[in-house]
Amino acid sequence: MTAKEYLLQYREAMRRVQAITEHLAELRAIAERITPNYSGNGGNHQVGDKVGSTAAKIVDAEAKTAAEIDRLTALEAEIIGTIDRVQEPYRTLLYERYVNGLTFEAIAVRMDYSWRQIIRLHGQALQYAQDVIVCHI
Repeated sequence: MTAKEYLLQYREAMRRVQAITEHLAELRAIAERITPNYSGNGGNHQVGDKVGSTAAKIVDAEAKTAAEIDRLTALEAEIIGTIDRVQEPYRTLLYERYVNGLTFEAIAVRMDYSWRQIIRLHGQALQYAQDVIVCHI
């Protein structure tokens, strides 16, 4: 795995947590809209089945969200630990790019470098991060 692939794992995990959280919110909204159907069918238990099914999906989504957040927290600590082992200014560049998700343009402004300098430094920073990852393994 390259340093870039390794560092990109954090943003991907954040996207997965966001997607799971949004899905959970949708399930809760659906559960709140489930109302009884009084069509005169007497023994119609369809509403109870819908509520139970939706509740089960909510519980599964909550468990999945908790597990993903736990994984994300551990991954975040590992990635930040790797970035912290890289010297400045590469450390700041890697943190802004892979943890904060900033564009190269935004990083250039924050660090008071030109865009071209940031692109050049990014390649060097990835090499330093790769060395740290290899040494860590």
